[in-house]
Parts: sequence; C-alpha cells; structure tokens
Amino acid sequence: MTIVTKPVSEKKLDKQEQPLVQNEINEGIPKPVKKDVEIELPPATYLALRSRAHRISTATTVCVFVTALLVLTIGIIGGVYLYHQFARTKMQRFRGWCSVPYDSDLDTFNSRLRARPALTDDFHEGDHDVSLESSNQLFFKEQFEIDTEYDTFEQIDVPDFTGGRRGRFIHDFSANKTGIIDLDGKRCFVMPLNRSRVLPPDNLFDLVVKMRAGYYEVDTEVVRETMRVVKPSITDYSSLGFYIARECSKLPTFKLERMTKPVFKRSVDKMGDSLVFTEFAGKKISQYEVVIEE
Repeated sequence: MTIVTKPVSEKKLDKQEQPLVQNEINEGIPKPVKKDVEIELPPATYLALRSRAHRISTATTVCVFVTALLVLTIGIIGGVYLYHQFARTKMQRFRGWCSVPYDSDLDTFNSRLRARPALTDDFHEGDHDVSLESSNQLFFKEQFEIDTEYDTFEQIDVPDFTGGRRGRFIHDFSANKTGIIDLDGKRCFVMPLNRSRVLPPDNLFDLVVKMRAGYYEVDTEVVRETMRVVKPSITDYSSLGFYIARECSKLPTFKLERMTKPVFKRSVDKMGDSLVFTEFAGKKISQYEVVIEE
C-alpha cells in the first residue's frame, strides 16, 4: 500500500505564502509615544457674549443738551459780570490832580489857578508836595480818580499837610458809603456818604475842569466834624460795596459814627488818639477828626 503525502518543505512554503496581516498593520501605525499630559490638553476656547446695546432715548439727549446749554449760559453771564466788576476800573476813568487852597480866599485862589497848571491827565503816585505861596496861603494837592462811565465811584488821595494826615477817600455811590484809608496807619474807616458835600462823579469832573480854567468860584470853607471809632472791627465786607471792600479787605476796618457832643482837647487826651483827615470833594473842605477810644 502506497501513501502519498506532501513534503514537509511544501507545508513550509504554504505557511510562508500566507500574508502576515498582523505585521503589515503594525508597520503602518507609528509606535505610540508617551507625551506630557499638558501637551495633550486641548487649547482653551473663550466665548465673548455680546450684551444688548442700550439705546439712548430722545428725552435723555434733550436733557443733556439743555444742561450743557444752561452751563454755557451761566459761564457767559458770569464772565461778563466779572469783566464789568474787575475790568471797569480801567475803562472811562479820569485821573488827575488839582491844587486846593486851605482857606476861603477865592480871589487869590482863582488868580493862582490861572498862573499855574492845576490839572494834568497823568496820575503821579509820589506827588505829595504841599505848596506854600508867597502870600502864606496853603495849597494841598488832591489826586482824583473819577468813574465817568458808570457814575458810581470817586477816589481822592490827600497828601500829608499841616494839620492833616495822609489818607485816601473812596466814595461809593452805589453802596452809599465813604471809606477813609489811613495810609500811614494801615487801617480803614467807613461812614455813610454825605451827598451834601460830596459831588457825584460827573459833577465833580466838570468842577475840576472848570477849576483848571480858573473862572469857577469854589467854596473852600472848612467844615469840621468829629467822628468816633466803633469797635470791634468789621468782619463782613459785603455791605461796604465793591470798591471799599476791594481796598480794605486786607486791612483792619472800623465803622465811624458822629459825635454830637463837643470834644475838648483834655477829654480827647483821656479818650485816646485823634486823627485828622481832610478832603475837598466839590462842596466845602471837609475835615474829619477821628477819635480812637482806648
């Protein structure tokens, strides 16, 4: 009996002809590599959510516009007011000086004015000389600053002369006050404006011009008044008017009241100091004796 069998070599060939599927699959896939955990995390994604846009209503727009317009109007009005208050001193102001006799000899006074210049448009701050003429008549020079635009303000500087004290008179016709600045003592005195002896700015300006021409008779009679200082000093300057407050706000300021009883020299010495201020403001020469009580 004959048995036919395949040789062993053929079986090996058959096994080799079969594809190695497992090896082919492994060759196409790269070997896994261990990576860091952080690298394997997916990138962070941020989402921006759009909020609903707020639409400005018409009423809000109108309110903002009206507010801006109101602020602009207030600014303009305030600027104009400040301009008139602080810049008006440089507008339409007459500045000059005039010689006034210290007695009532009008004929001599008028003849002197014709012979010498009594008025100039320049305002010299250091001109405080006193002229004593050959006839022994005493003249004192007053420096004027007159508001000819608004007709509310006069400033008269009086130099130091025999029997008087260097001072500055401020007449505020709006506040109806007169301020006396003691230039040597660095203090102020305030009293009511006496319109019977202080001419308004326009009238005083006309008078000074006529005095320069020398044909206008001027009443230079001396009128004396005794005033008493009221203590304590003034702290509220709002009632004094703009011009007086501007000059006296940084100085001790006292109110003056008229003394009805006559004051003799002995009583004055007991009461305290006595200051004399003199000015000519259009009608007579006013001489104020200010008594400061101890």
